[in-house]
Amino acid sequence: MKQLIMNALLLGGVLLLNACHRIGFPGDPVGPMEDLSHLIVDSTFTNPVLTGGADPWVVQKNGAYYYTYTQGSKLVILETKNMSELASARRYEVWTPPIGTAYSKNVWAPELHYINGKWYFYFAADDGSNANHRMYVVENASPTPVEGTWEFKGKVADATNQWAIDGTILNYNGQLYMLWSGGNAGAAPQSIYIAKMSDPWTISGDKVMISTPTYDWEKKGNAINEGPETLINAQGRVFVVYSGSGYWVDGYCLGMLSLKENGDPLNAADWTKKNTPVFSMKAASGAYGTGHNGFFKSPDGTEDWLIYHARNLPNGGDNNGRNPRIQKFNWNADGTPNFGEPVPINQPLKRPAGETVRLIYPKANWSVAGFSSEETNNSRLAIRLIDDTLSTYWITRYSTDPTDYPNHWISADMGDTNKVDGFIISQKSGDRKIKELEIQVSNDNSSWESLGVFTLNNIDLLKQYVPLPARKQCRYFKLVPVSGYDTQKQPGLAEVWAFRFKN
Repeated sequence: MKQLIMNALLLGGVLLLNACHRIGFPGDPVGPMEDLSHLIVDSTFTNPVLTGGADPWVVQKNGAYYYTYTQGSKLVILETKNMSELASARRYEVWTPPIGTAYSKNVWAPELHYINGKWYFYFAADDGSNANHRMYVVENASPTPVEGTWEFKGKVADATNQWAIDGTILNYNGQLYMLWSGGNAGAAPQSIYIAKMSDPWTISGDKVMISTPTYDWEKKGNAINEGPETLINAQGRVFVVYSGSGYWVDGYCLGMLSLKENGDPLNAADWTKKNTPVFSMKAASGAYGTGHNGFFKSPDGTEDWLIYHARNLPNGGDNNGRNPRIQKFNWNADGTPNFGEPVPINQPLKRPAGETVRLIYPKANWSVAGFSSEETNNSRLAIRLIDDTLSTYWITRYSTDPTDYPNHWISADMGDTNKVDGFIISQKSGDRKIKELEIQVSNDNSSWESLGVFTLNNIDLLKQYVPLPARKQCRYFKLVPVSGYDTQKQPGLAEVWAFRFKN
């Protein structure tokens, strides 16, 4: 009897082992478990997430994030599934105001909101004179804001029709409210107002001032309260996080208003202003002028994140140096948000929970297999494309007998046949950046398969993730620049990596 039991156990073990080899373990849908320990887990990111862009705003719906910012002349949306990879986001220019209108210039602080089954894009604009800034809105009934047509609904103003910027929406107890920053033709002081709305494009009640600059930290550069953004905690308490002082000074910071429990948003006495900033500059972190914020959830919904703009250097003024950063925040025991302090730029941070995590192939055994040309002046050699150093780059020949499109390419040998799901590409800084890039793969460095032409963003150095339509097994890959962003005909690239997914 014992022998029969032992034989049965042995047979079961053999069958289970064979089944594991046929079915495979997690990490590979076919075959036995792979050893992926030599690959680098790409689980972190660094700030800034874009090299430029003031007044960041993000809204999420159905697994996608829609980011916008002050472009100046039009409404622009960047679409992504991972906020830490905003540099890879697809860009859409969705609406440009007609020339010669009261809202055709100085398009500031746009915000996207999804209300009652439609998309609304709020923005401030003028006719070229800041004194004429007012708030406007366009509407889109499409499932996503990057589809369909935007219809101009008109100006969003209260009965006084005074100077107004930075409009946002509060939906509280089933009632819509608009909040904005207003003043005397743009002169200080700028204050924060709220009014009831009868629909997403109509203010139907009198405005109520709920905050005006009173503390020194709200008066640096000028006495300004602007950029109000609403935040509601898990218990339903309402907060308004706003920007204090002039955006051009280092001390630009975030202040906060709290609505008392079951308070009336239109009763100024129901709002309490915190007497100190809730988020402010930190020189050691390369964070100056920390303001104009927004909020979003991680993809899995478990984390709260802050997005804001800041400058890397002090005394920046309005030099287009404002760039968006993101960081996780927590909640205090009393239900108020705790934003902490700005994290240092270039410090690795854990990605928002639920974001895509990739495995990157190390490049220790990589080599350049070939190239169309390389610039030897100042040692812009091809090997620099795979040296893991963003400050060095490959560039095609320009000093003598300059090259031209479409005759550019560079190929790399990964040293082994790898399963590749995509590439990470960093553009060089400055000019000669690539707009369209064809990617080819090969296993013999002779016969090549084209995987398509991919669009890169015109962004210095930051990682851009380029997923392939399907996984490929290859040893060699070739990058073929098809077009560029400027008139320079000799493109360059700073760095390239290959990645795969675990499964």
